[in-house]
Amino acid sequence: MTTPRRRRPRWLLALSLATLALLTFMLWAYIPPDIDTSRADMHGDRLRYALLVAHMAFGTVATVAGLLQFWPVLRARHPRVHRWTGRAYFYLGIFPAGVLAVPVTIASEQGVSNQAALLTLTALWLATGVAGLRATLARRYADHRRWMIRNYALTLVILASRVWGGPLFAIVFALEDSRVYQGNTTAMIHDIASAGAWLSLLVNMLVAEWIIHRRRGRGSSSTPAAAIRVESPR
Repeated sequence: MTTPRRRRPRWLLALSLATLALLTFMLWAYIPPDIDTSRADMHGDRLRYALLVAHMAFGTVATVAGLLQFWPVLRARHPRVHRWTGRAYFYLGIFPAGVLAVPVTIASEQGVSNQAALLTLTALWLATGVAGLRATLARRYADHRRWMIRNYALTLVILASRVWGGPLFAIVFALEDSRVYQGNTTAMIHDIASAGAWLSLLVNMLVAEWIIHRRRGRGSSSTPAAAIRVESPR
């Protein structure tokens, strides 16, 4: 039964390339950090900008470290690196990024609906992260794998929202002069951001649950070696 092992690197490679490409696009305006090149208008608020950059830095660690956890070669041949990237995912990734996401979201200027989506994402991100960490500390690796699939799907929500942004931009701006917007560009931008956030959150969660149930159908939950495991930080 070697077919799944041969197929896995293909979708992993595609996921990795797409993730890194989107990540590079998002970070481009913030390397090096300069408040004047920020995509979001900071109105000269350097504390707000510092919080945003710190959130993005920790989020980048979570994105890259989480991606590495999926590679079976790293887990099989370099278990120590696998463990350390798992620790980085939790303690230098989702937990600090999640905490910083709260003030960053509250200070954002893209509307209440967008804030609600991002705060919902943050709550789910931290909750699934804690559940995954507790499961691995208790050596419940099947549960851990399921929680981490959900958690990493949430990690990718912001990147996925950039993908939705393109078609949403086209749809919304096609309605610019309609009764819906009547030329109100601010309302249009808010709706694009909000719809992108909610769509990404919903679709990513559905995909995560599909992957989990598909694995259950194959009986893979009984094989710890196949787990997408962020190892115990002990």
